[in-house]
Amino acid sequence: MCEVIDIMINKGRQEGLVAGRQEGLAEGRQEGLAEGAELEKKNIAQGMKKKGFDISLIMELTGLSKEMILSL
Repeated sequence: MCEVIDIMINKGRQEGLVAGRQEGLAEGRQEGLAEGAELEKKNIAQGMKKKGFDISLIMELTGLSKEMILSL
């Protein structure tokens, strides 16, 4: 009887680990995509700034703050 309980506990633990890994990977992907999108906005804003675009236009098109754009 104890062996059956131990097997069930181990099986539940393994299933929990698998589910946790899958959830962690999904969250990691989402965070990576968000970071990549933010980096792309900054790269675009930097390029626009170098070409002399107006800061307010860069803010409007990228959604970045004035402070962020000026720091690029």
